[in-house]
Amino acid sequence: MTRALEFPNPQRRAIDVIVEVAREKDCRPFLVGGPVRDLLLQRHGLDVDITLEDGGSTLARALAKRIDGRVRSFPQFLTYKVTAEGYPEIDIATARTERYRAPGALPSVAPGKLSDDLMRRDFTINAIAMDLLDGSIHDPANGQRDLSMRLIRVLHDKSFIDDPTRIFRAIRLARRLGFRMDVHTSQLMRDAIATGALQFVSKERLWREIFLAMDERDAPKILATLQQEGVLGALLGIEVPPLNIESLESVRRQLDIQPNLDRYVLYTGILLRGTEPEATTHFEGSGFSQKRARAVLQIARDFTRFEKALDDAATDRQRFRLLKAASPELLTLMDRQHVSRFQEFQQFKLPLRGNDLEVPGGPHVARALERTREAVFNGEIPAEQARTFARDLAIKYLNHE
Repeated sequence: MTRALEFPNPQRRAIDVIVEVAREKDCRPFLVGGPVRDLLLQRHGLDVDITLEDGGSTLARALAKRIDGRVRSFPQFLTYKVTAEGYPEIDIATARTERYRAPGALPSVAPGKLSDDLMRRDFTINAIAMDLLDGSIHDPANGQRDLSMRLIRVLHDKSFIDDPTRIFRAIRLARRLGFRMDVHTSQLMRDAIATGALQFVSKERLWREIFLAMDERDAPKILATLQQEGVLGALLGIEVPPLNIESLESVRRQLDIQPNLDRYVLYTGILLRGTEPEATTHFEGSGFSQKRARAVLQIARDFTRFEKALDDAATDRQRFRLLKAASPELLTLMDRQHVSRFQEFQQFKLPLRGNDLEVPGGPHVARALERTREAVFNGEIPAEQARTFARDLAIKYLNHE
């Protein structure tokens, strides 16, 4: 059997079924890339990436049938994705060669040998394969040596020119694994940045890499490194000022407490602090909706103004008016005393409905009820006066429409 026994479930379960189906179909599957790297490092990864020289389609369809799953085909990349309940996503690819028609462009692919497939990859530590039938290791780029030396090393000198997104991956992977780039790789990366390699990559791909960096546990330090190396400036087309690590760490702590917050909005807002107002509107390729872009700008441009206005506010009513305009992401960065009070107000319910007021319906009723809820919460009126107060307000608002 293979070294699949070292995998945690459900990866082990997936590997066992892949081996079983491969033997029946006379296929020879190899586990490749990151999963092998993580296995050799005794890290518990989540990916199951399989490569075959022949029979990729046969294995993918037979495997999907065996585990009652679904298979999707991506013929332009010679790949398949198998999904089924109780299993991790399983990516199955035909071993391939790559050719880059132009720097930064997506490569054209053609069927190849396992060695071709491994040597087209980004770093030596990701160019390792494990034969799932006999457990043997294929390591044409000496990736195991670099694993033992804790090094990130490219496979050839044009690596960052062919695919400049590898710059992001090198920085992200080094921080995640606690590795460092070897001297030559580091110089190649800086040369690629200095000569404008990133300008040949679509904004969509660059933003995708930034968002992957934000998904990392150590996102604050990864983003700071990207800024120091000039990568963020190349993406945004502006000079990004030095980042405040403590602000980024604060974002990470808030995300630990409230994982439903929009991490991309929070981190992007922090990245853009101190930039020119007009420059912060350039979100081409980010996929941000207008609402999310406004939330970014609140953090990037309006945070200081919000804080000052809150400090200057004399009453809860004034503070609530300000905080109602703030996004959930901005609220997490504001003074906790003010925000806690506002959140208590958001949870406060007034046992009063529009029909109780006995006035014609319309938006004036909702407005009166909201003002009354606020007045009761802040102690402006006792609760027993709420109905009369709301009714008088509704009539006043109706007469002024």
